[in-house]
Amino acid sequence: MNQIRPQLTVSSRTRKKRLIIVNKLRFVLMSLLTLIILSIFLSYITGFFMSEASTVNTPIEVEIVAGDTLWDLAATYNYYDEDLREVVYRIKTYNALDNGYLKVGQIVKIPMGK
Repeated sequence: MNQIRPQLTVSSRTRKKRLIIVNKLRFVLMSLLTLIILSIFLSYITGFFMSEASTVNTPIEVEIVAGDTLWDLAATYNYYDEDLREVVYRIKTYNALDNGYLKVGQIVKIPMGK
């Protein structure tokens, strides 16, 4: 008994097409431009452009109201989680407060950071 085997042919649809780079210079330049734009976008999203060195540490001016104390001011404006005694001392020396008493209406400058 003679069996007939079907012939396998590769059709043009199943054949994978290869990418051909026509202009290598244009391909390299577009790839670099895409990578640069992507890195700028990712840096912007992650906040890479904002570094701690670029921030300005200007003192905050606070007007004293009845009941304010140096300890309250130090606790309120202790952004770096420092020892309150150090923050109170820094406020006293920055404003040249000898005894640490505050007057209503007095403007006290609170330095930010060490």
